[in-house]
Amino acid sequence: MMKTKLFKTISLILFLSIVISSGISQRDEKISPRMRRSFDKKALGEKFVAWIYFRDKGPGKLHRMEITRLDLNWKSLNRRLRHGFEDLVDEFDIPVYQPYVDFINQYVHRIRHTSRWLNAVSVEATRQSLEIISSYRFVKKVDEVLGYTFRDPVIEQRTGAVPQAPLAESLVFDYGMSLSQVNQLNVPPLHNLGYSGQGVLICMLDSGFNNLKHKALDHLDIVATWDFVNGDSHVFDEEGQMGNGDHGTNTLGTIAGYEPGELIGPAFGASFLLGKTENSEWERHIEEDHWIAGAEWADTFGADIISSSLGYRNQFSHGEIDYSWQDMDGESTVVAQGANIAASRGILIVNSAGNEGLSLSGWNTLVSPSDSAHVLAAGAVNSQGRRTNFSSVGPTADGRIKPDVMAMGDSVYSASPNDPGEYELVDGTSFACPLVAGVAALILEVNPSWTNQDVMNAMKSAASQSASPDNSNGWGIVDAQKAAFFPMRGFHAPLLFTVARVENNYGFFIQYIDQLAWTPNPRNGDQVVSYRLYAKQWDSPDQSFTLLVEVNAQTFSFLRRGLLEEENFLYKITSVNASGEESDPNYTLR
Repeated sequence: MMKTKLFKTISLILFLSIVISSGISQRDEKISPRMRRSFDKKALGEKFVAWIYFRDKGPGKLHRMEITRLDLNWKSLNRRLRHGFEDLVDEFDIPVYQPYVDFINQYVHRIRHTSRWLNAVSVEATRQSLEIISSYRFVKKVDEVLGYTFRDPVIEQRTGAVPQAPLAESLVFDYGMSLSQVNQLNVPPLHNLGYSGQGVLICMLDSGFNNLKHKALDHLDIVATWDFVNGDSHVFDEEGQMGNGDHGTNTLGTIAGYEPGELIGPAFGASFLLGKTENSEWERHIEEDHWIAGAEWADTFGADIISSSLGYRNQFSHGEIDYSWQDMDGESTVVAQGANIAASRGILIVNSAGNEGLSLSGWNTLVSPSDSAHVLAAGAVNSQGRRTNFSSVGPTADGRIKPDVMAMGDSVYSASPNDPGEYELVDGTSFACPLVAGVAALILEVNPSWTNQDVMNAMKSAASQSASPDNSNGWGIVDAQKAAFFPMRGFHAPLLFTVARVENNYGFFIQYIDQLAWTPNPRNGDQVVSYRLYAKQWDSPDQSFTLLVEVNAQTFSFLRRGLLEEENFLYKITSVNASGEESDPNYTLR
């Protein structure tokens, strides 16, 4: 306690010395040209929504990084280990230096969000206040928080009943009207094998989620909810608050609905975080800072996937074009920068490509962050597999193919946001996105050692146009079964870990389930002949891994004498080929 107080006191003294020594430094055009243009469009005294970026994370960075490492959620830690994070945390994970935030607070009407990834705060403030804030040396830049009205799709005229995809050879479930959308993605064979996304944590970022007691949604494991627009844990419509819960209910029903005979989503067995990030006060208007706050929140819970049926390009509320097609390069928009950091933490981000259709001038019509190379952009097809007229197209401004993959976005069957027993047809890349994200959850369940990039590569490599991708359909329609067993790594079938109490000890039991033939060791192509299990305490970085057991059977178990339920041990599994060479480890946390 004494050390913590001393650290805080020293930090405050150092901060005050920075402010006093700098005084008010010369204004070096820290206010962005975009912010300046917005200043000219509003009267003096009106409020703006702006990003305040800081130059650094303040003093004591290494100490705060260690605190951050020790506070990591176990799922977030496990995900980072799977992605090769040796140090577990980096500077992006350190919280914004609180004295900077406290100092800024005296000048603004409200601090909306604090972003550790961007090292920034979003605020509501007047021009005069932003001018003063920009003059302090610890402030790096002042820029506008941008928004976008996510357009509803322009639907082609429908004639007759919605056609259904051909029936799978055998079905464990009765998919009802949802068969077309999941069968087109070859999801039923994975459901037949018992996969449903179990063990995968998915964060839905949307406008809100009404009617969670719907009979197709009341089975869901909802880990946490948060309204980033209004600042509370209620993600459904509330009187006097901004945001609308219809769209989120539809996307959630699409990915995870479960009512045999009516609706079955691809990942009905997954766990969920529900983040309300869309401000729909102006039509369906959304803002970047809410999205980034939602992504950081998902990271703290250890989310594996973010499904985002939102995007950013133009702010139509006042007629000004804020982002253009030239900005769709995967790096220029603030939300793409946030998405790229999220992806670097190991989160798989699936985002709607957009409902902007074709461009008469030939440039892209993408919305950000679907333009990022690290985001899986989902375009929309109809039930016959043809691209819908509204689905946005690439290439990105820097010439990359987009969208990445396609799924049904026309006449998608989902839960009603208004009635607990009703269903409705919905349209848009907004619904292709959760279908693709649901398939990604199945792939991760089958392959728990895979990285986000592995999942993206497998989905693209197994899609219908993988041999000839283009900027209308990307790599084509997803094939869930083919992607799940794509030979990406040394093992592509799951290692299942369970902990059970045996004779007053906790045993660590491991079962290897092989759906196909044993796969080659990635080192030199030899067949896998055995597996090795190593362990160490996760909070002892200097401790080396100890070999616990080597096996050559498909099922084995290990009983750790004295292992307590609350203890955290780090385990890794390696495959060994005939030459005795080990593959890269597959980490998991107990």
